[in-house]
Amino acid sequence: MHHGKHFRRLNRTMSHRKSMLRNLVTQLIQHDRIKTTLPKAQELKALADQMITLGKRGDLHAKVQAAAFLREHPTTLPKLFGPLAERFRNRKGGYTRIHKLGNRFGDNAPVAVIELIDGPGDLKNQMLFKALARQEQEKAGSIKEIVQANLEKTKTTAGFKSKALARHIPKVLSSNQWELSDLEAKVRELAISSRSAKDGKIFDATSTKA
Repeated sequence: MHHGKHFRRLNRTMSHRKSMLRNLVTQLIQHDRIKTTLPKAQELKALADQMITLGKRGDLHAKVQAAAFLREHPTTLPKLFGPLAERFRNRKGGYTRIHKLGNRFGDNAPVAVIELIDGPGDLKNQMLFKALARQEQEKAGSIKEIVQANLEKTKTTAGFKSKALARHIPKVLSSNQWELSDLEAKVRELAISSRSAKDGKIFDATSTKA
């Protein structure tokens, strides 16, 4: 009988696996976005969501539990119970997103980026902003008209990289509590100036040892 099959062992002992995942969760909270192998990212996702839930609770017991798991307390705990708890206050779950990046050169391991969503450099939001800006440049209408058409499902989603990206519009509006004018301002801001190096940086967790 195959016991303990409900999680990935990651080819490590139990103590090594736990230590590595604690490091990865700590790095994710510190940097908002990290690059690692796909199996590690999938194991990390549930643990990161649990830490965000503790941050939203905010009571003494939650702080004790978070401190027992996380490392780098001077930076991780204030951010977890401060900005991150406020960012996800109206969200019921699903605080992280995984982007697959193909396979790594050398050992052909699948690599992915895992990020905390709705941050200043949210990759999917940036893709949506660029798609909206590109559609406007192609004279498909104003940004408000394009967004409204997709919300009402009265026009096609031509110009978007995928239908999933078009369906992301109401999620962006609801999770950030934006009006259409706010989304338009974000697209304008992206069109005028490129993202800062800080927003575009991805912490590479594959280059560190657990």
